[in-house]
Amino acid sequence: MVLSKKGRYKLALFISIVLAIIGVGALFGFNWSLIIQAFQDYEGAFEVLLVISIRILILSITLIYLFHKWFKQEAQYLSDIPFLLGMFFLILIFGKAVDLLWDLTFFTFSDDIVTLFLKFRFFIIILEVAPLIYLGMEIIFFRLEDRFNKLKDKAYMNRLRKVLISVIILIESFVIVISPHFTILGIILPIILIPSLLGIVYIFYMAYSLNRLTIVKPGILTISFFLYMLSNVFRPVMQNLLGETASYIIVVELVDIIIFLIVFFGLYKK
Repeated sequence: MVLSKKGRYKLALFISIVLAIIGVGALFGFNWSLIIQAFQDYEGAFEVLLVISIRILILSITLIYLFHKWFKQEAQYLSDIPFLLGMFFLILIFGKAVDLLWDLTFFTFSDDIVTLFLKFRFFIIILEVAPLIYLGMEIIFFRLEDRFNKLKDKAYMNRLRKVLISVIILIESFVIVISPHFTILGIILPIILIPSLLGIVYIFYMAYSLNRLTIVKPGILTISFFLYMLSNVFRPVMQNLLGETASYIIVVELVDIIIFLIVFFGLYKK
């Protein structure tokens, strides 16, 4: 039986999610004894599990909504807004599961393992923001169409977007690979993440001003992603104030839960 294009996308998405679940399950299984130790010795471990699980649940509901919206379309394209935003949420869910493992076990690892783990997490962050940057390029190119007529060719524009996003991912990945210590990684993360999120905020603001991306509410997304950017500044501040404690994790995760509820409201549109 030959699958339709929609069927192939559904199968690929299903396989990707299953592989991600298996990967996360393997990570938790490999470190299971450390997780049990955390619940015995780490005050607030259950609360950390609860708050991150709530956030993953909210992200999962948003993910299901976006992909349901995508598959309801008459035709599906990988450059569609629901797909790109859905990929952001899918990778973010995987990242939060890894964060949960990290929050419960980091205090048991050597510096070398911490550096390796953080590099892995930073690769996930690079992939998280890539779909949003790719989406934003469409808005930027739309503003440049009058100056560069070739950008009016959608096929050419999509090829150019793929090349540019690949270059960005390769450069950021190279910087992560050559970083020698987790303290250096802590400096690099804001350099990578904050400009990316600032660009995404500007892109949604432009979409709102130009009345683009009308299948979502770009005005609300501008506000919510600006708050998400601020929350990534808020995290290290709270970490310095509260230390690597359960209270720090609970506070910053609760802030992000509120922010992503606003994001969902910005994405929901009949």
